[in-house]
Amino acid sequence: MEDTSSIIIPLMTYHQLDDLINKLNLELEDQEKHFLHHTTQVNAWDCTLIENGGKITVSHGEVEKVKLHRKRLENELDFVLSQQKEIEDPWVPLAESLKDQSSSVYQKYEDEEHARIYKLAENIDAQLKQMAQDLKNIIEHPNIFEKTCLHY
Repeated sequence: MEDTSSIIIPLMTYHQLDDLINKLNLELEDQEKHFLHHTTQVNAWDCTLIENGGKITVSHGEVEKVKLHRKRLENELDFVLSQQKEIEDPWVPLAESLKDQSSSVYQKYEDEEHARIYKLAENIDAQLKQMAQDLKNIIEHPNIFEKTCLHY
């Protein structure tokens, strides 16, 4: 057993204890204010993250739609180009066969018919080229949208 007479217990007055409690209460209030401030900040960041996550989801859906539209337009453009080639390919043999025919009776008729068919082909070619350009412009618009979406 120890000798209790050698232990010295510091005595604190009521005023010192009250001051210490007040000091601790002030520190606790200050820590509580800091905690509430940080909690408010974290809550605001959380709301922003949730909101931006929703925007990202919507943007992703729009980008996927644009990709599907772009693919469909590219397929349509390929189809138009193949039709244009089908129209142009028969012209070469037709022109050659018209040159080879030497009958003068049919020459005037053939020349007129050739000119009419050639004019029609030019009109169709111009329309197809315009359609191809329109489709290209339509395809470029979603590509621009997609690139701007990816930068955000």
